[in-house]
Amino acid sequence: MKIKLIAADLDGTTLRTDKTVSRRTVSAIRAARDRGCLFVPATGRIAKMMPKQLLAIPGIRYAVTSNGAAVRDFETGSVLFANLMSMESSNKIVRLISETGLLAEAYCEGLSYADRDALGRLRKLNPPEEVLRYVLESQSFVDDLPGFIAARNVPLEKINVPYVPDEMRGGLYRKLGAMKEYCVYSSSFVNLEVNAAGCSKGNALRRLCALWNIDPSQVMAVGDSDNDASMLRLAGLSVAMGNAEDGILSLADYKTETNDKDGVARAIEKFVLSSGS
Repeated sequence: MKIKLIAADLDGTTLRTDKTVSRRTVSAIRAARDRGCLFVPATGRIAKMMPKQLLAIPGIRYAVTSNGAAVRDFETGSVLFANLMSMESSNKIVRLISETGLLAEAYCEGLSYADRDALGRLRKLNPPEEVLRYVLESQSFVDDLPGFIAARNVPLEKINVPYVPDEMRGGLYRKLGAMKEYCVYSSSFVNLEVNAAGCSKGNALRRLCALWNIDPSQVMAVGDSDNDASMLRLAGLSVAMGNAEDGILSLADYKTETNDKDGVARAIEKFVLSSGS
């Protein structure tokens, strides 16, 4: 089976714990490109937070962002296709999360907005330092997030709740999951991600394959978390990271090393760069 497209998650997968891309991974991506194989980051991140180190690699032009809510061309700045919430659903979910007192990140047009007051409440929960740092780097803070989103009147790509305490996570996950207009993911063990129903990395990847005339059997997908499951199910070759959640490990054809031990590079070397591939 010849792999023509590699779809890889970022956090916990392509990126190391320090959020950099290893030299070995960069070399593997470049070598795959030289063999005519596309590398497409598939992430829950907004476009603004795509790692510059990764986008600087020649040949990486397209990315699945916000869990498939927007597929972007970073060369032209355009959106190839999108799967957004309705405006009604956008307003509803922002109000619901805001009423819990948790910090809600509202992803919209490649940017993210959060309530200024909720940042103080997040600090009091003592989240991991890397969670707080990412929030500070990624958000534009506003007063009255529900009012801001309603007045802006632009539908959301996604709502992200970056840190949900253990005692709240299960109940909130079930409550959101029961709402038919949304799909809910949990990744990195501490957050909740809410998209429009039917929005997934797998569905976005399917549309990319159709656009580029690539059969899903010619795709290798690599991931570690719940929001990666749909693309692993779609791909002809599914690879779980060594640090993957149990549900992802059970879906995978192959388990590679962890994100801190060049797991993505090793998978590319084995299945794309090895002789006869």
